Amino acid sequence: MAVGRRRTKDKHLPRGVYVSHGAYYFVRQVDGRKVWTRLGRDYAEALGKLAQIEACAGPAGTIAGLIERYGIEEAPQLAERHRRNRMADLKRISAVFGKLKPSDITPGIVAEYWRRAGQTEGARHEVRSLSALLSFGRRSGALDGPNPCFALRLPGKAPRRRYVTDTELAVVLRVAPPMMRAAIHLAVLAGMDGATIRALERRHLTDRGVEFSRPKLAGRDPEVQVIEWSDRLRAVVRDALALRPQVRQFVVCNQHGQPYTLDGFQAQWQRVMRQALKAGLAERFHFHDLRAKSASDAASDQDAADRLGHADAALTRRVYRRLPRVAKPLE
Repeated sequence: MAVGRRRTKDKHLPRGVYVSHGAYYFVRQVDGRKVWTRLGRDYAEALGKLAQIEACAGPAGTIAGLIERYGIEEAPQLAERHRRNRMADLKRISAVFGKLKPSDITPGIVAEYWRRAGQTEGARHEVRSLSALLSFGRRSGALDGPNPCFALRLPGKAPRRRYVTDTELAVVLRVAPPMMRAAIHLAVLAGMDGATIRALERRHLTDRGVEFSRPKLAGRDPEVQVIEWSDRLRAVVRDALALRPQVRQFVVCNQHGQPYTLDGFQAQWQRVMRQALKAGLAERFHFHDLRAKSASDAASDQDAADRLGHADAALTRRVYRRLPRVAKPLE
């Protein structure tokens, strides 16, 4: 529901639409708070997006309409890779459920979809994406009842266990170009993921350490984290900033001084892997496995959780601590 006091200016704007910092926003009340949805800087474009939102608003909308609205309002808040995967999942969901109303979806229907999709990891991601969509539907008023996906207990997949040894890391560092070498060091020393590294700017380098916000999750405020300086971390950042072009905003960047796109960064990483295999690396690994190495090599679960920015050390232990537990024998 759009909210607001009686207008004293911009009276030509549709109900619920306001101008802020040169852009148009649609403002509505959700769960007792105002939610601002950016419509764009161009008035015609803003009206078009507003029409899309209103066309699929309310309980009369379909799953296809809710997905369209999700893409406008919710998906832009996700990190790039997460957003791309989520919308790909929802495209497949729309092909099956697009003409149904959100209220038509039941736990039995979702479970049948899971079975027919082969009970694969891809199908699990699609059910998760459907759950996120229906939770958004509850917040936006398109679904009144509970989220039917919450009643399911799909069998879980075991966490990834690939651990990158120091010897493997040395091989990769030896063949990596200087800018990717800096990214690798940041992942290992500071526990940063690829999205955080690609977004890291000079302004994040403070007297306290590297101070940054992790990519925002939908419905949550981004969390600020500080990785304190060490001699090695200072040297890595100093060496990265010494690379060309030296006049730039981002710590890790492409040859034009701009941040890597997701595809560009992944392409660089695959080149590094190919070179490392030729240099003696026995098995490929993911860039994200370097973050797990940072956690695995930490002194304790809590140290690892703090570095990775996890509120719950149990998650760090289960997913990111990949070395065997070490215990003393009974005396």
